[in-house]
Amino acid sequence: MRGADRKASRLRATMTAAGVIALCVLAGCSNGAPQPLTKPPYTVTSIRSGLVSPSDLGKGATEFEDTDHASHVIYTPPNSIPTCPYVQRSEDVKVDVQPAVEPVGGNPTGRFIVGPQRVGPSSLPVVTQGAVVFQSPSLADGTMDTVAAESAKCPEAFSVLGGPPSVVGAYKVGSRPIEMDGWKGFAQHLVHTSPPEMNPDTYDDLVTVVVHKANAIIYVGYAQIKAVGQRADSDEKVKALMTTTLDRLG
Repeated sequence: MRGADRKASRLRATMTAAGVIALCVLAGCSNGAPQPLTKPPYTVTSIRSGLVSPSDLGKGATEFEDTDHASHVIYTPPNSIPTCPYVQRSEDVKVDVQPAVEPVGGNPTGRFIVGPQRVGPSSLPVVTQGAVVFQSPSLADGTMDTVAAESAKCPEAFSVLGGPPSVVGAYKVGSRPIEMDGWKGFAQHLVHTSPPEMNPDTYDDLVTVVVHKANAIIYVGYAQIKAVGQRADSDEKVKALMTTTLDRLG
């Protein structure tokens, strides 16, 4: 009987270990690190699975697809990749620069906006995101070169003199290269201040990240309304958000 008990005990232990391994496979266990949801070559569906969701921002966040940028305040085509936001509203830009590039030969995911139901200085950020997926990495490489070249033309400062009150004012722009988990591109930081007679209490803090890997280009715009005197920190916050997104994309 003792021998039978030992055999039964070993069998139960083996079955338990197999069950743990199976659960780890299903849950994506790998030395405690989560496994990506997808990997190259990317598809429209797999890229969309990794984009920022309301749960990434926190309580009160909502999401909708922006099929045609309904406000038209800073309109760009839904299938385009941003290069120099708001520049199309400026009257004092002395170089020919486009606010976005419409790629040829790519499949866009659509543009999705995640943010609070009501936007204000103390609200959640507004995240505008999307991607374009190509049939080959070489097509993505060429498009990213075009996007980067257009972004490099974006002036360090410009003004918007007319238009809706929300966009009138002074703009300062800074850009730097970025590389995360094999994704390479740039992060562009834009700060918008309104004329004192219009809005002396707040400013807009926007960072746009455009990165490329394999056959895909993704972009994420992270915008906050900050009280004057508060430190601009969208650059830090979007980096943390992108870490989550790119970990999922692999």
